[in-house]
Amino acid sequence: MATVGLGALFALSLLACSGGGGGGGGGGGTTTFSLSVTGKPTDARVLLNGTPVQDPTRIVLPPGTHRIRVETTLSDGQVIAQEFEVVAGSISSIQYDLRRYQIELNPATIEVWVDEVITVTASLRDTLSDSFVSADFVWTIPSEQGNPFATVQKVSSNSARITGVRRGATELVITETRTGIILRVPVSVLDFPPPPN
Repeated sequence: MATVGLGALFALSLLACSGGGGGGGGGGGTTTFSLSVTGKPTDARVLLNGTPVQDPTRIVLPPGTHRIRVETTLSDGQVIAQEFEVVAGSISSIQYDLRRYQIELNPATIEVWVDEVITVTASLRDTLSDSFVSADFVWTIPSEQGNPFATVQKVSSNSARITGVRRGATELVITETRTGIILRVPVSVLDFPPPPN
C-alpha cells in the first residue's frame, strides 16, 4: 500500500471584509472585495475562477460568487487540490493545508485491461495524529466526449470498481466529502498484450 500525500484541511475565517457594502444597493462605482489565501505548501497554485492568481495574499473579487482552487503537484504527477466557492465580501481570508492529510491507495498505480475490472481502496490518514480518520470518498472519471477510457462505480465509502473500456489514459478523481479535498490519479487502460490468465 503506497502513501500518496493528500491533504487540505482548511479553515475559513468568517471575518467580514471592511469597506463597501455587500448588498445590492449602492451608488455609482463598482464595489470590490479583497481576499487573502495562505497556507502550506506556500508555493501551491491558487486559481480564481480557473485563472492563476499572481499574489494569493491580495485577490480582488468583484461582487458575486467565485470559485477558488488551491493545488499542488506531487513528484509522481498526482495532483492534490482544494476547491470551494466564496461569495465576495463574506470572508476576508482562507487558510489551507495541503499537507495535513495523506491518502493511501491500493493499488498505488492504477492499470486496468479493457473489459476487466479492478477494485481500488482508499484510506485517509491525519498526519498530525498519525492515525486513520473516517472518510467518505466520491469517485469520478472524466468522460472524453462521451466515449470514456474507463468507468468507475462506488462500492463503499472507501472503495470503487474501475472497468477498462478502451485503450488509453485517463484519470481517477477522488473527492473526500468531509474535507473537500481532491486527488487526481492517472489511470492507464491496456489492451495488448492480453492480460495473463
